[in-house]
Amino acid sequence: MKVKLGIGILFFFVPAVFLFAARARSNDSRQDNRFTTESTAGRYIVVCNGYLSPGPNAPLLPAKLLGTVTADNSGTFIGRSTVMIGGGPPHTQTVTGTEQLNPDGTGSINYDQKIDNQQGPPLDITFIVSEKGDRIDGLVVDPGTVFSCELRRTSKGD
Repeated sequence: MKVKLGIGILFFFVPAVFLFAARARSNDSRQDNRFTTESTAGRYIVVCNGYLSPGPNAPLLPAKLLGTVTADNSGTFIGRSTVMIGGGPPHTQTVTGTEQLNPDGTGSINYDQKIDNQQGPPLDITFIVSEKGDRIDGLVVDPGTVFSCELRRTSKGD
């Protein structure tokens, strides 16, 4: 009788211990801070500031960009913005690219960009995701640029 009771208790407590351990692991804050492309899905407002060159061998001029970008669950970003360089006329920029996102929230993206419907040079950005994907801070790393961007999520992807 004692053996059957011991086996019964064993069958009850062992699964309970495994369930408790699994639940503790899922609540581990390090695990919750891991980022995936689903973490960055949604619509963002984009604000960029810095210095850009309006053409080859031209000096850097102050520049500002305002726009929006939408990211899907696969990490593809599609955006549209207005950019001004050196107080000149506004230009429309469209971009499409897929992020390379690391679990720690660091990453990069290479955008195919068009400026006023004309093919522009590739746009390479290194970034950091924070605030559970609601904020992305990026730095354009192309030679001849000094340009940083902040993206703030306004709605999450479905």
